[in-house]
Amino acid sequence: MKALSLVCASIALAFSGFSHSAEIDNSHIQQFGPVAISTSQSLSAGSHSDALRANLATALSSHNEIDIFGKSYQWKAAKTTSENGWVGYKIQLSAERYTQGTLTVTGLNKPQIYLNGVLLEASAEAELALQSGDYQLMILADGSADEADFSIDWQGKSDIDTPSFTATKTHRVSAKQLFDSEVVTNLNLSPNGKYLLQTKSHYPANNDNKPVSVTELISTSDKDVLYRWQDSAPASAAWSSDSKQLAFVADKQVQLLTVSDINITVAATQMENVSGLHWYGDNLLFNWEKPFKADEKATNKRFQALQDRWSYWRNNSQIYLLDTASGFIRQLTDGKLSSNLLDSNQDDNKLLLTRSPVDYKKPAHGLTQLVEVNVNDLTENLIGEYRTFNNATYTDDGMYIMAGPDFMDGLGVQDPEVVVNNYDGQLYWRSNKGEVTALSKDFDPAIGGAAKLSNDDLILRVGEGDRGQLYLFDLSRKSYKKLSTGMDMVNRFSVASDLSKPVIAYAGTSATVPQKAYFMKSGKKSLLFDSQTASYADTRIGDIQDFDFTNKHGHNIDGRVYLPVDFDANKQYPALVYYYGGTSPVTRNFTGRWPFNLWAAKGYVVYVLQPNGATGYGQAFSGRHVNAWGDYSADDIIEGTQAFLKAHNFVDPKRVGNMGASYGGFMTMYLATKTDIFAASMAHAGISNLSAYWGHGWWGYGYSGVASKGSFPWNNRDLYVEHSPLYNADKINTPMLLLHGNADTNVPVGESHYMYTALKMLDKPVELIEFNGQDHHINGRQARFDWWDATLAWFDLHLKDEPQWWNKLYPETKAVEVK
Repeated sequence: MKALSLVCASIALAFSGFSHSAEIDNSHIQQFGPVAISTSQSLSAGSHSDALRANLATALSSHNEIDIFGKSYQWKAAKTTSENGWVGYKIQLSAERYTQGTLTVTGLNKPQIYLNGVLLEASAEAELALQSGDYQLMILADGSADEADFSIDWQGKSDIDTPSFTATKTHRVSAKQLFDSEVVTNLNLSPNGKYLLQTKSHYPANNDNKPVSVTELISTSDKDVLYRWQDSAPASAAWSSDSKQLAFVADKQVQLLTVSDINITVAATQMENVSGLHWYGDNLLFNWEKPFKADEKATNKRFQALQDRWSYWRNNSQIYLLDTASGFIRQLTDGKLSSNLLDSNQDDNKLLLTRSPVDYKKPAHGLTQLVEVNVNDLTENLIGEYRTFNNATYTDDGMYIMAGPDFMDGLGVQDPEVVVNNYDGQLYWRSNKGEVTALSKDFDPAIGGAAKLSNDDLILRVGEGDRGQLYLFDLSRKSYKKLSTGMDMVNRFSVASDLSKPVIAYAGTSATVPQKAYFMKSGKKSLLFDSQTASYADTRIGDIQDFDFTNKHGHNIDGRVYLPVDFDANKQYPALVYYYGGTSPVTRNFTGRWPFNLWAAKGYVVYVLQPNGATGYGQAFSGRHVNAWGDYSADDIIEGTQAFLKAHNFVDPKRVGNMGASYGGFMTMYLATKTDIFAASMAHAGISNLSAYWGHGWWGYGYSGVASKGSFPWNNRDLYVEHSPLYNADKINTPMLLLHGNADTNVPVGESHYMYTALKMLDKPVELIEFNGQDHHINGRQARFDWWDATLAWFDLHLKDEPQWWNKLYPETKAVEVK
């Protein structure tokens, strides 16, 4: 093999449409090797060469130094060498817009071209189509070729296709990072706080879009891993009250792990569709579901109730008790209605459960029965029937109940003049004598979840504005105290239930900070996991600023602004405006379905606001969602966008887009009937016809029982017709992108079709894209990337005057002329 000769100054890029070439400074090029290790086959030869080089590319992409059979090799500045062996080259590549072209490599023997560690071509030429962002270009080869000196050429598709090369080792955040990076997905702390069951999940490259999860049993004192599951993760895991055993479901078995010797035994087999394991002394309670199986010969289905639109409604789930010593299982409940286990009190031999009979008499057109069962004789006591109910748990002399403000005829309502939003969670206390007290009337955050300590105090997870925080509720003092978690959003937490002082494991993020997980004891935190170190160490993320304004009614409207990476206040940027869907505020999560940090990395200023109707800001604020369907929120979004533009002169007011999903998709269409302030809009799974959604959506009648409390198509025609964007489609001038999963059961895909038909008939600019097999949320990995791409390509087309990406994605679509 001829020795590889490299003259860095001779490496040039040829840009189409330019009369000159741009030399790559040798400081921008890194070289690995040559690596001359005796082997029977060259790097590219042999029956497993593809796998060999794929593993090598993964290692070289993420490590600066690698030991290969005892010898250390490093990435170094490219230089002329006379050594033999396989070689790698690495260059940082940046694109400021959608960029297309051809990369050609000469002078190397059997080259392979990789982009961000993924193979593009096993040849000397590769077609590249790059979104705006930063990339790592890498080339692996057996060595140099005899006939030519080494060079890399770039031929752009047009004169705008001009990437740049930099020496920086950092990069802007990418979509794959936000979706694929490892995160903590579950935490389960033992009652004594000494052990933690922790699950982490990530999406590895080339794994057919499937996640890999690992669950570990950890000692909280020294963070040692005591046991690990990988292929068969434990489901429905529950700790015994003495923290000596962990029960879980795996391989259709109920299994028990004894912590002292890490011994696993099988307590019961053939346990398919078992969930909700719950210790009852030395035995286990659980829910066991029997799926409904229709007659395979049936050609029709007679609906029994509105709930029959739910595919699982006819399944029947009942409560059972497993004797762990013998394996005998005792059925505790039965009937046509499913029973859902909430809690147990072994001292009184009682279970607490709920059932949901069909009842539409009052909003929200559902009913929850709270029932106690005596375990000894299986007699039942109906505690009450409630229109708004979330959860309940026993205490020493009563029980906590979580429900909406209207619980028990408005027991939790602050102001009787306000029609409350029952998604605004409240806390109640019920004594053993049946007396019920509201505990959160003067506490504005919306209560979402709770875990009880041994002294009956609670650790609450609440929605506090756009943040998710932990609070300690002191029952004796009836007081709330915020815990210092050090993050904007606590997404999951677990409490040592056998202790009276808070010992907590929790995980979450901040708006521009990736996930961290902590163990907290006596107010002191120790780090369990840091996604920033693991997955974002070399990532540049834009800054964030708060931006609130006071609307015309005197209400403070909370907001925040994400700035583009490498922000320059002297530039003019396009902007995207986003707002809530449903009624929950847009939280300060680092990532999720709506990746604000990714949009900022693509060169957009992002304005997120919390218009009237959002929970977590008090009952009066959230109550403005009820029977409004845009009345307050549309005004807030328009007024807020105007205030945002006035306060930020680096945003081009002619290049502002807006988007939302579900109720937010409705808002996007509704706004288009009210204002031309936006240059382009995107509505995902939006509601265009309120009557159709009320009558056909899986939860339409129930959601409308909160959002349209007391209003129906026959008694409030103004709400159902005049507030429906479909009936005002002729007022829409803004280019509209409609996205929808065609398997959406929450908001049926017809809601987008209604608007698409109307705008097409009116000859208005509109596009409709369906995502095959996707439900209300686009959760599939590749589908999520395609969904994000369609959204950003649409806004690049209209807000940046860059149609290339959109036309590449949808080549049959004629680009709408940008005015």
